[in-house]
Amino acid sequence: MQLSSHGITNQGNVRNANEDAFLIDEAHQVFAVADGLGGLPGGAEASQRIIQLLQQAYRHENADEEHADLGELILGINHILTKEGSEAYPLTGLGSTLTVAQLIRDQLLIGHVGDSAAYHLHGDGFSQVTIDHTMEQEFIERAGENARNLMPPKYPHTLTRCVGQNKNVRVDQLRLAVASGDRLLLCTDGLNKIVTKQQIHAALQADASPEAICQELVEHANREGGPDNITVIVVFI
Repeated sequence: MQLSSHGITNQGNVRNANEDAFLIDEAHQVFAVADGLGGLPGGAEASQRIIQLLQQAYRHENADEEHADLGELILGINHILTKEGSEAYPLTGLGSTLTVAQLIRDQLLIGHVGDSAAYHLHGDGFSQVTIDHTMEQEFIERAGENARNLMPPKYPHTLTRCVGQNKNVRVDQLRLAVASGDRLLLCTDGLNKIVTKQQIHAALQADASPEAICQELVEHANREGGPDNITVIVVFI
C-alpha cells in the first residue's frame, strides 16, 4: 500500500530536555516512538539508542518483507539496552517506552511496551489499539472506572513495563487489517495524557496533511501547558 507520513517531536513547555525519539522509515513502512524514562539518568540516551537499533535492524531487510517477529525484535533491543544500561548506570540502568508499527500489504503489525500509544482510524471507527502498561491501567482493570477517584496520584505516571529494565519484559503484539483511507497515529504520553481521545480523533479526521495534523496536535498539547515532551507520527494509508 502507498502511504504518506510525518512526525514531530517537541520539548514541551516544562521539561529541560527532550527525552523522546521517533523513527519514520517509509522504505520499510516502519514507524516508532520511544519515550525515555525521566526518572532515570540517560532518558534521551535510552530512546535514541532504541531508534538507532531499530534502524540497524531494518537496514538490510527487503522493503516487501515483514520482520520475522516484532516481539523478537523488541526483545533483542531490550537485551542490548539492559546490558548497556547496567554497564553505564549500575544502580539504575536505562529505560524507555517503545511502540513500533509496520505496514505489510493490508496488515498493520504493532509491537508495544510502556505507555506510548497507537491509534487507528478506519471509516467511522476510531480506537486506541495499544494498552498502557501503567499502574493506573492495572488499577482500573482491577477496580473499574468508577473507582478512578480512589486511585493514588502517582499511578498514571508509574510504568509496569518498559524497555531496558528487565531482560524478560513482555511485549504486546497485535495485527490489524487496514485499508486505503485509514489513518494511523503514534504518540508519546506527552500528547495523549494532555489532549483527549476525542480531540485526537477530530484532528486525525481533518482535511489536512499529516504534517499539519502533527503540528496542530503538538500546539494543542502546548496550549494545555505542555508539561511533558510531545512526539507524534501521523500516517495516511
